[in-house]
This record gives sequence, C-alpha cells and structure tokens, in this order.
Amino acid sequence: MRIPAVSDVSAAATAVVLGVAGLLAGAAPAQAAPPEVDLTAYPAVDPAPYQVFGAHPSTSGWIFETPGGVRCQDSLIPDLGIVCSGPLAGTDATMVSVSLTHEAMFTEPDMPESGPESAPPVLPVGSRFDAGNGVVCAVPAADTLACHAAKPASWPADTVDPPDRHYGEHGFVTSPDGSRGY
Repeated sequence: MRIPAVSDVSAAATAVVLGVAGLLAGAAPAQAAPPEVDLTAYPAVDPAPYQVFGAHPSTSGWIFETPGGVRCQDSLIPDLGIVCSGPLAGTDATMVSVSLTHEAMFTEPDMPESGPESAPPVLPVGSRFDAGNGVVCAVPAADTLACHAAKPASWPADTVDPPDRHYGEHGFVTSPDGSRGY
C-alpha cells in the first residue's frame, strides 16, 4: 500500500478547491441565510382557540394563520407534524411541512387547497404557538414563520423510535431573507 506524499495530498486538495471554485464562479449568487429564530424568546399563546376537531385524530389538532396569510395545520398526532401553505416568503414553494420524523419539505401542492370555510385565528406577530405535541412555531414578523418539531416534552426521554422511522428534531424558517429547512 502506497501512502501518498504530502505534496500529492496537497496537490489533490488544491485541485478540488480550484474545481469547486470554478463551478461556483458560474453559479447564481447565494441568497442570504434566513434568520436564526429562538422560538423560546416569544410568549406563548393559549392553544385552545386554535383547536379543531376532525372525524379522525389525524384531522384534529390546531389551525392558525399568520398575518402574512400563511395557513398552518398542526396535527394532534406528533408524527404527522405541521403543514403550512400560502405565500411563503423567501421561496417559490407554496407549501412546507415538517414533523419529528421528517425534515422540512418545501413543495408545490398538486391539488387545490382545502380547509375550513372560515378563516382560522391569526397567530399574532411576536408570539409563539405550542400545543404540547412537539411542534412549536413563532411569528417574528408578519412575513416570517419558524417552526420546530421534536419529541413532545410529555414523552419519556427514552422513547424509542418506531421500526420504520426515526425521531429527530426538524424545522423550517420562511423569511424574505431566505428560507431553509432542517
């Protein structure tokens, strides 16, 4: 087995750096990163006025709208997480979803939106929504929404993953400065 000389490794590393730099030179300028949002910095609203009851637990939970017109439905079932749709700032997508079992997904829905006939209650700017199911959202500004999904605090710390999926911490931020999921 040949161990490469330092000069071989250095030359290879330089080639990789120059190759990546060449690719990036023709790339569109990067959009600014969305702001980091400390969800705990915002006061929580009472979740009761936002609660909805469906024919099945998967259609029950909480629903709210941001001042910017983004409508979110937070499922009673933690694995289902939250789905938000509307004019999402910082992205061409019109829908984003996240749960404790999957990272944020920004998409364009293939079907028309459905939902309650009346407008849901507005989650005010500068407030946080936390119904205790592991999904926490905040509205730092009228056009900014941040949501984070994790194991609910009510679950034992040693709750094991189901055999077909992994529990983790995931979320998203939509902002005029850019949007990101994790």
